[in-house]
Amino acid sequence: MYPLSIGMAISSARLWEEAQAELQSLPVRVVLEQGVAADPAILLEKIERLKPDVLLLDPSILPVALSELIPAIKATTGQPFVIVVRESAAPDDILKAIRAGANEYLYSPLGSVLREALERLAHLREERSPGEAHHALTFGFLGAKGGCGATTIACHAALELADLTGKQTLLADLDFSAGLVRILMQAKSRYSVLDAMRGMQRLDDSYWRSLVSNGYSGVDVMAGPVSDFLREFPKPAEIRHVVHFAKTRYDYLALDLGHGVDAGALGLLEDLDELCLVTTPEMPALQMTKLALTHLTSLGFRRNHIRLVLNRMSRRVQLSTDEIEHAIGMEVTVTVPNNYGAVEEAYSAGQLLPEKSEVRVAIRRLARRLANLAPEERKSRFALFG
Repeated sequence: MYPLSIGMAISSARLWEEAQAELQSLPVRVVLEQGVAADPAILLEKIERLKPDVLLLDPSILPVALSELIPAIKATTGQPFVIVVRESAAPDDILKAIRAGANEYLYSPLGSVLREALERLAHLREERSPGEAHHALTFGFLGAKGGCGATTIACHAALELADLTGKQTLLADLDFSAGLVRILMQAKSRYSVLDAMRGMQRLDDSYWRSLVSNGYSGVDVMAGPVSDFLREFPKPAEIRHVVHFAKTRYDYLALDLGHGVDAGALGLLEDLDELCLVTTPEMPALQMTKLALTHLTSLGFRRNHIRLVLNRMSRRVQLSTDEIEHAIGMEVTVTVPNNYGAVEEAYSAGQLLPEKSEVRVAIRRLARRLANLAPEERKSRFALFG
């Protein structure tokens, strides 16, 4: 669902409570609240200034006919959609509201019907303003099992995406059982993606800036929770709401999804443009890779949008890349060499890998594939210069 800003002009306590209860679980931000009768000019001035995408309007809040009020609301700069809400339905009232230009007419109990109406209007809002409806390309990084290095790949891929394209990139830690992105990226913000989920109704650019860290050029980091113990994991819908908000503000999203077929963030599959499945050449990891592929395709994710990343490959490995591809039944997109010592040394120093390291160069190749860039030309061994 496309994120929406909401205005509420409702005098009925019952309708107010029902609307608030439903809005709490949606990717919306309430920018206008009018709970008592107001002068029409004052309400219109607020709508003009705050520009909600959708206005929930209880007609009893103003002593003005809908035939006058709704056209005036829609004539403001933001041209909001109008949902008329009533405690009960009356055929004549419905007809008057629709003739006046209301987009929806709802009556108590609001509940799921409000959600469905907002989903319809969110789709129309996105279509109506294609220039404003910016959507990031979204890449997920999933380890076939724990310890495959998916977080390392995700962190460096985010840096490479920003460096190669010059575009704004978000690295978000959605692995709620580990939260290593905060440590590896030296994230300074004490907030996490959980704060974004809990504050969804007041999530705007200012609040978002307070949640992310930006110690690397072109990359914002949304870290995971500081504590590795959560009493209750976030619901898939809550995760998706934050991701949908981020999609409108970045060019690329790099999401660390954790590992295994039970990763909590797998509910995001339909929002991903590509999924990087990270494995290693050990037999347990390869077996889990086959299981993950089967599970992902059973969930409806397109197999041709999965990028297999073979991490920690070395000459000492008994299986060749060709043999691994044959065993798994999928082509390896990128092979990352085994340089575990260099990775540990960099992390111990509180740094990421240097740009010229073999591991970083391999991840850069992956980033080029994800960003749909041409492969980097190799310099001739016999060049006199460069």
